[in-house]
Amino acid sequence: MPPPVVDADVPDPPSRPWKPLAVAGAVVIVVDQAAKAIALRALDEPVTILPGVALRLSFNTGAAFSTGTTLTPLITVVAVIAVLGIAGVARRVATSGWGLALGLIGGGAAGNLADRLLRPPGVGRGAVVDYIDVSWFAAFNLADVAITAGALLAVVLAVRGVPTLQARSARG
Repeated sequence: MPPPVVDADVPDPPSRPWKPLAVAGAVVIVVDQAAKAIALRALDEPVTILPGVALRLSFNTGAAFSTGTTLTPLITVVAVIAVLGIAGVARRVATSGWGLALGLIGGGAAGNLADRLLRPPGVGRGAVVDYIDVSWFAAFNLADVAITAGALLAVVLAVRGVPTLQARSARG
């Protein structure tokens, strides 16, 4: 049997750096919402994990670390813009690193946005479910962890000079 023919002129399939964005975003949203559903059902009383760290149900109408608690509608609008902006550039992400960073940020923002849109007291005014309470820091959730990790990765990529977006004609 003759060896397979390899055509050196056929380019490799184009890179799809937006795939980590889509996968990370989807995983963060699903796991975040599942964890919040479990917390709502199971955390009637706090559960101490380590000294100063507990699983404790709380509701945050503000932004990170409960700042801006009277600005819930504005925070909701900003979150919608962030999620739509990330979705809008998803196909132009230049590297899988940026795809992962934006997927973590977008997935976390979407997870918390779902709370703001769907939870009481009403659309755009709902409270975000937090369940990880670090006594010397703040209460937060998986979406917050994803946003923070994505932001830290974005800083590292930016400092290293990794290109963010492909030119419009270079879409893969």
